[in-house]
Amino acid sequence: MEKNESTRPWNKPSRSRESAENYLRAILEIRSSHGRCRNVDIARHLGISRASVSKALVKLSEAGLVEVVDHDVGFTPEGRAIAEATSARHRFFERLLRDAGVAADEASRDACRLEHCVSADSFEKLYSHLTRSHPSE
Repeated sequence: MEKNESTRPWNKPSRSRESAENYLRAILEIRSSHGRCRNVDIARHLGISRASVSKALVKLSEAGLVEVVDHDVGFTPEGRAIAEATSARHRFFERLLRDAGVAADEASRDACRLEHCVSADSFEKLYSHLTRSHPSE
């Protein structure tokens, strides 16, 4: 069955897209630090039940974003691309907020919200503008 744009979680209303992106970013972070990712790792990382994670993984798998093999959650190429883009957006907004003097915990929470609400086009333009105007030290 071919997936179309309307069945993908990141193209549904923002709550569904945000949830999918949060799961994908969590999986990326866990795999980066542990080399593998299990359902229980995601539950601990996000502070939610394993049952909730199982339901979400079914949806992410049906959307063609993750694959679970021998209890190890991995990405499809498309899922990895979304996870990496979401993570890059998070790091960008978190750094921007920290540079503006926002406390680390608050900057991370706010970056988590910001990473989901800005379109890809707006983000690219903002990133380009700020990196041109204020190059990294």
